[in-house]
Amino acid sequence: MGESALLLLLKTVAELKAAKGRCPYTRELLTHLRSWGYGQNVIEEAVRRGLIERYEGRCAARRPCVFNKLTEKGEAVLKLMG
Repeated sequence: MGESALLLLLKTVAELKAAKGRCPYTRELLTHLRSWGYGQNVIEEAVRRGLIERYEGRCAARRPCVFNKLTEKGEAVLKLMG
């Protein structure tokens, strides 16, 4: 997996959080990345590396969603590389 894919994911999570005022949920994030299959693999790799944290919550439509949040490590990597 390329480091550029992880960096793009981190940037996208940060941009969506800034634009929406909340962490993006997975479907929203994958749609924005335009990559459902590979995008999910990138998210899983970022979780393994401790760059993002995933947690369950409710979306605006009151349905269960999994949200994606940058960890302190993820924010540090984004500052250095982004």
